[in-house]
Amino acid sequence: MKSSDKTGLVQNSSNPPENLELNDSKPIIAVTMATSRQGYSVVKHLSKSGIFHIRALTRFPSSQKSEKLSRLDNVQIVKADLLEPETLERCFSGVYGIFGNTTPTKGWVLGRGSMVRDYEIKQGRNLIDIAKKFADLGTLKHFIFSSICKPKDPLKSHPAPGHFTSKWSIEEYILKQGLKELSTILRPVSYYENFNSDLPGIKISERIFPGVVHKNKIWQTIAVDDIGLWANAIFKNPQKFQGEALNIAGEEMTGEEMATLWQQLKGQDSPTVSYVMIPRRVVNLIEHDIGLMANWIERTGYGADLKQLKSLADELQITMTPLVNWLKHKDSQSRVSTHPYIFDLPRKFEALSS
Repeated sequence: MKSSDKTGLVQNSSNPPENLELNDSKPIIAVTMATSRQGYSVVKHLSKSGIFHIRALTRFPSSQKSEKLSRLDNVQIVKADLLEPETLERCFSGVYGIFGNTTPTKGWVLGRGSMVRDYEIKQGRNLIDIAKKFADLGTLKHFIFSSICKPKDPLKSHPAPGHFTSKWSIEEYILKQGLKELSTILRPVSYYENFNSDLPGIKISERIFPGVVHKNKIWQTIAVDDIGLWANAIFKNPQKFQGEALNIAGEEMTGEEMATLWQQLKGQDSPTVSYVMIPRRVVNLIEHDIGLMANWIERTGYGADLKQLKSLADELQITMTPLVNWLKHKDSQSRVSTHPYIFDLPRKFEALSS
């Protein structure tokens, strides 16, 4: 892979210059929403590879999260907003690849929740339109769009939650704009990280493993960090993945099986762990779209092929994160901190969307 742009990176800078051109032989990857959990994992693994320069796009380049990113090798923090196409145009100039990540979350409102489909669609349209401009110029060579896993049974997919269909509609727009041949669609399932919430009683504890689906329903999940692993591998193997879509997951277990795993990890002498499903009426009241998502998972389920993924991961030398390893890390972190990984109120259900 060769970058068509040979001009230079100001590394590890939270105050980037106006001129974003780079004079280095390393290909440049632009990552949108770089300070989000998913964006951070992608930037981190691209940085570790040592193959790429990374433009980490964020609305808040002076934030603590941006500062943390800026300490990584070959990373340049740049200010950009998916709702402001002119900022994307500036940041995508000269890039070899783009990792595109959008969000439906627009602040919580009573009766609506926090997820707004049209808000994400607008971001996606801007992202694709500017990506197409540079693809037509011949500078953009590889585009990854982060979507959501397609259903196991397509005939049972309706109704799907709005924050799923928004991403799937953006996928369709990628095809309409003629970008399929240089694009890869990456479709993760629900995050392990979603099992910790700041609501009382709704986080993993000594006695509780919480979730939003019935205890006996299969639920595919993944560590956020694995999204970065897959994105890095895809950028390093463009011929294998361009024009393709990949559903990704790390585990396929029921809620009861997850609770049993947590029990085994804690030891048989520890208090009994129970899987607790958050009442659907409560979920619907706080974030209706997550209620729709829970119904959808129970009715059709995510469609990632774990056997195929494990084989592909071995081929690409990817070590996927089993739930037990994530739980061990969470447990060790909780021993040194009283504040485990949580997601903010009222955005408490945002991460459940992926």
